[in-house]
Amino acid sequence: MTPTLRALGVSQNASDRWLYAWAGANVAIGAISLLVPLFVVGLGGTAFDLGVLWFATSVAMVPGALGVGALVDRTGRHRPFALAGLGGIAVATAVLPFLDGVLAVVLVDSVLWLCVASVSPVFTTLVLADTSAREWSGRIARLSKYQGYGWAGGLVLGAVWTRAVGSLLDPLAVQRSLLVVCAGLLVAATLAAARWLPRVADAPDAEDFGRRPRTLRTARGALSPLLPGRLVSLARTSDPRSLLDGVSRPLAVYLAAVSVFFAGFSVFSAPLPDFLAGVGFGDDAVYVLYVVSSLSSAAFYVGAGALADRYDIRRLQSGALGLRALAFPAVAVAAYALSAPSLTSLLGVALLNVAVGLSWAVIAVTANTLVARYAAPGRRGAALGLYTALSSGAGGIGGLLGGWLAARTGYLLTFEVAGALVLVGGLVVFGLRWLAPEQASDASAPASAD
Repeated sequence: MTPTLRALGVSQNASDRWLYAWAGANVAIGAISLLVPLFVVGLGGTAFDLGVLWFATSVAMVPGALGVGALVDRTGRHRPFALAGLGGIAVATAVLPFLDGVLAVVLVDSVLWLCVASVSPVFTTLVLADTSAREWSGRIARLSKYQGYGWAGGLVLGAVWTRAVGSLLDPLAVQRSLLVVCAGLLVAATLAAARWLPRVADAPDAEDFGRRPRTLRTARGALSPLLPGRLVSLARTSDPRSLLDGVSRPLAVYLAAVSVFFAGFSVFSAPLPDFLAGVGFGDDAVYVLYVVSSLSSAAFYVGAGALADRYDIRRLQSGALGLRALAFPAVAVAAYALSAPSLTSLLGVALLNVAVGLSWAVIAVTANTLVARYAAPGRRGAALGLYTALSSGAGGIGGLLGGWLAARTGYLLTFEVAGALVLVGGLVVFGLRWLAPEQASDASAPASAD
């Protein structure tokens, strides 16, 4: 088996410097998450186009999450997959400013989010390495905190950049210039990750080396596991059904619930930028609303981890889902009832975004913890990859549905459908208390490195 960090004399805290690189990458990713939909609107895209964008990027995330999560389990390597994924995000971002058509933006953005989905399970499994199951919520909360503050920082960057440069350039030029800045941030984050990601997690011991694909330790060889030939070779020698190995009945039920409530998230989120622009909020105000939500999440991740250690995480998550189910349609009611755009309507929608952000902090921490605990020993990376893939695929379908509903029926009904889907998913999560009264024990987890 792979040597643990503790066995090789490397403390967990000393090996966590890579979190700063991941936080820096999320500054760019956070800005891009809202910038690209606004870019599509600026190029003449409609609410349905935003639904197509959400669908395409979400579906593109599925193979990245499934393939890399399983490969991390099989090879025991984190570093090469993380660096290749970060590099891919940087390249895709660098291409976006030069595009002039909605279809081209959709295609390149899909590649970008495929790379994001590829690195997400890598970093999640890395942060859980060499820790006991009772520490997982705290470790995931720490990862989410760095990621969340980075993401919120990217939205702040977008708001400040739009306000500062908006008087000098036209809106499309402002968006293109911000994409260039994001590409530079991603290059810097990739270089930082190359320096700080631990190498010990990549080193298989003698008994496993013969069963794992050999990867050169040169800079060129570090990318070899993600080359097309390597992926095709592994796909040919792997049974697709192996992705379901170790999926217990509680995990299968939970993943079904994940598919339902993530579809609801996307029914709301995909057309939201067009809704906010349509009621009169400018790009800078839209960024502010997203910043409020993201900062609420980032500030509460550690608190959510503490709550997860104290209470049943299934009840905790179902409560957070219930809050979201109410908040989604309330956003439309507040914007319409308070006569947007106005300071009153901005504050009303901002308060609802606080609720959306706080609930996401709880969901993010508890979801990863539930998947990790329900997964079979040695299949944690694959289970987390399956979770990311299902949430992305369901989100893609939800985004397409949200864009279509918004274009055909209006936003209030669209957001009500979103809330209903989230509520159904929350009820299934709550029901896990009877399906699986006991959560996975700590018996199979490694000893703590602390």
